[in-house]
Amino acid sequence: MGRRSTRSRVESRPAASREPVRRAGSSARARLTILAAALASALLPGAAAAESEDQVKAAFLFNFARYVEWPANAFAGGAAPIRLCLIASRDFEAVVAQTVSGRSVGERPVEVEGIDGLGAAKGCHLLFLDAASGLAAPAVAEHLGALAIFTISDLPGFAAEGGIANFILVDSKIRFEINPSAARRAGLKISSALLRLAKLVGEEGS
Repeated sequence: MGRRSTRSRVESRPAASREPVRRAGSSARARLTILAAALASALLPGAAAAESEDQVKAAFLFNFARYVEWPANAFAGGAAPIRLCLIASRDFEAVVAQTVSGRSVGERPVEVEGIDGLGAAKGCHLLFLDAASGLAAPAVAEHLGALAIFTISDLPGFAAEGGIANFILVDSKIRFEINPSAARRAGLKISSALLRLAKLVGEEGS
């Protein structure tokens, strides 16, 4: 199935300075809260009071792109775009496109594109699948094989079952789980800074 026409080519503003927070005895939850706020505020003006859950998820999707490293052969060249693909509602596509509009990761602009199914996912670098897509993690992992695609969903247990990341609610706030083993199988390197803020699942989960 083909790709839908919704597309936004985007570039980034300079990232806000990030001072390490290293207080003795600070909890993992506190660090998670700080990074989540920092990630959102880097994207959304006044994002501490984000208007919707979709905006928060969209901010995280862009920031995943900032903290993931793809193999060189995943791109056609040094300035080739990072493709953020979505199997999701048109409304969510519009929120993601608006949220990341005007941004890039390094020299790479970001393209947001809605696709109709896994058959159109080749060439994507990140792929978000909403819970309504009906696509379970084992089927997604089997279809994509070893393609270097960072898969994300809001389907509970997606990462634990073979996807790479999924959103969860913690104290009514959106957080995320990551499966590092699944990322390695896809040839992806995830920044330790991001992993420290995630709940790790899969072979390395606690």
